[in-house]
Amino acid sequence: MKVRVWLLAVLALALALGGIGPARADESVRPAPTRLAMGMLPQSSPLLLVGTVFRDCSDCPEMVVMPLGDTYVGAHPGEEAAEGVEARFRGRAEPRHRVFINNAFAVSRYEVTVGQFARFVQATGRKMDGCWISQNHEWKLLEDRSWRMPGYGQTDRDPVVCVSWEDAKAYVDWLSGAMKQRYRLLTEAEWEYVARTGTKTVRPWGDAIGHNFTDCAACGSRWDGQRPAPSGSFSVNRFGLYDLLGNAAEWVEDCWHNDYRDAPTDGSAWTSGACEFRVIRGGSWVDQPRNVRSAQRDRDTATMRSVFLGFRIARDINP
Repeated sequence: MKVRVWLLAVLALALALGGIGPARADESVRPAPTRLAMGMLPQSSPLLLVGTVFRDCSDCPEMVVMPLGDTYVGAHPGEEAAEGVEARFRGRAEPRHRVFINNAFAVSRYEVTVGQFARFVQATGRKMDGCWISQNHEWKLLEDRSWRMPGYGQTDRDPVVCVSWEDAKAYVDWLSGAMKQRYRLLTEAEWEYVARTGTKTVRPWGDAIGHNFTDCAACGSRWDGQRPAPSGSFSVNRFGLYDLLGNAAEWVEDCWHNDYRDAPTDGSAWTSGACEFRVIRGGSWVDQPRNVRSAQRDRDTATMRSVFLGFRIARDINP
């Protein structure tokens, strides 16, 4: 009851300030306000409005408070065929189904960056050598490549890659302990909810891949097929987030299933199934446009480190 009262208070205040837009006929998603606040979040913080941007320390990822609501997850009938998805990969994002996001949470504004990940490695001493790299259209595991040296020049602002699902989990566990907050990976349902932002098109900006909306193998950006773009190089979405599609593909919490039959509808992670494989969302800078879609699902082993794999994080918000 206490949580429900708190959520109603937040929503009422956001509505009063114009932070909630009209709901769509079948998707009651409330977009973030255009202007976002920024600052450090004290441990004894007041109620956070939807769209508030904060971070728990100077080296922590910037987090954006998400709206609550519901959305339809999965591919529209005929979408995958129209996009040219290979027949053997079709059906992974079916059946399309409705999910409800009712627990307050924030999401990192950008994918976790090289600089942020370096703080974790420095603090923990975690060893992560070896990364799968594409050379002459052939994928090879190179032991001298890593998140520090992925094969292209990078700065602290670039999204970290060559990290496995296990590495990403170690990062959120470390950050949770350091900040005394619950950081975690997004669930697959949460990821699509914040990627779609209430849209029903193939991509948040429309059905077509367009030109220079993101970084992929043929997206019209200066980084296409060469490397991920520095964080925040493309337009922000309606929830105040960057780079959900393309750039670095993103690990999420869920175990792999070949389709959405019997998937959770409450926004929680799917923690049963083929858990040696974990879900990857969003597509990446090495992918063709057909794999850079809101509904695109992929998977790999939890230990896989590849030059296109990164992650973003969530943080629970408790009253």
